[in-house]
Amino acid sequence: MNEFLTNEYTSVVKKLIKEVVNDPSTYMGSKYLPSVVMPVARVRTEIVEASGGMTQEHLPGTNTKYIERAGNRVQEFTPPFYKEAIHYTEKDILFWRELGQNMTNIRGVQQRIDIDMDRLNRRIEARIESQRWLSIFNGGFSWMGETVSFGIPGVNTAVPIGAAWSLDGVTANNAANPVMDLRYWVSGGLSYFRKYKITGIVMNPNTARWVLDNINTRTYVASYGANPAVGGYDINRVLKFLIPGLPDIVEYDGWYQDESVVNGKLVVSDANYFIPDGKIFFETALPGGDKIGEFVQTLNLATGSLAEPGAGKFLVVEDCTAPGSKGGPSNPYVDIIGGVYGGVSLDRPFDVLTATVYTPPVGP
Repeated sequence: MNEFLTNEYTSVVKKLIKEVVNDPSTYMGSKYLPSVVMPVARVRTEIVEASGGMTQEHLPGTNTKYIERAGNRVQEFTPPFYKEAIHYTEKDILFWRELGQNMTNIRGVQQRIDIDMDRLNRRIEARIESQRWLSIFNGGFSWMGETVSFGIPGVNTAVPIGAAWSLDGVTANNAANPVMDLRYWVSGGLSYFRKYKITGIVMNPNTARWVLDNINTRTYVASYGANPAVGGYDINRVLKFLIPGLPDIVEYDGWYQDESVVNGKLVVSDANYFIPDGKIFFETALPGGDKIGEFVQTLNLATGSLAEPGAGKFLVVEDCTAPGSKGGPSNPYVDIIGGVYGGVSLDRPFDVLTATVYTPPVGP
């Protein structure tokens, strides 16, 4: 009887079923705001602004006219702190250790720690990616009630010529004309965008779907007799046929989930795209291949010491099971600690170009 139960339970637990999780290797935000590690406690950014114009006329024999120096703005802030831990009690450790002894291919406590370290790492990367896109579309971020604003000019956010692309966030609004909007923005209609070479247009798949579902887009394709030329109802094929020279449309599907604990059980929300519905980012070619900023990872003590603090993202296993440790024989435990101290530094806020084509309703 005991042998039967052992085999039965072993056959159940040896199959590890993993849910679908977010994959940090697919995140695009680092292309525009790469992570950098800096051994500092405060982030300081100096921005050179207002460099343009043309040389003035000059009459020989008169004094040369002076012009204003390039604008200069310095911003300094203390970056946010993000840290959390997963706790293993003595009961947890013995339970997983027992399973590990039943059969070598069953996940024991060490393998379980590896799984939870991966979970913490994915949560850190999701936090970093979220802050990148929040800074791009909101012009800054908030932490513990404090707001860091980088001052993206209001004219940098394009809006539709006519109607919003969707009214409910689900169906396309046929009163809108996404093809006309895109052509207006990238082909010289929007004066503030004219000085930029736009190399890519980034939006989430839901926003991209509104373009193709829109009756005006479909009418354009039909009226141009475009079916043989387009070769498929793909957003890049359709729009590049209708707007020659249009940069690639990138459908970025990076996502995260909110979570909460209800009645002692972990509950996660539906997936949310990092790029909100109705938001569009215009990738541009900046001088010298420069980026619009960085995600700055700063000092921490988790991977260093008082004399020599560490810097960057951290994942640490604190084993407090041995005699002399904080837990020791009386209360042994293991903590897995993960986090990052840092935040976005938007070095070129005046070069961040976006569009808002849908605004979700506010309220309950």
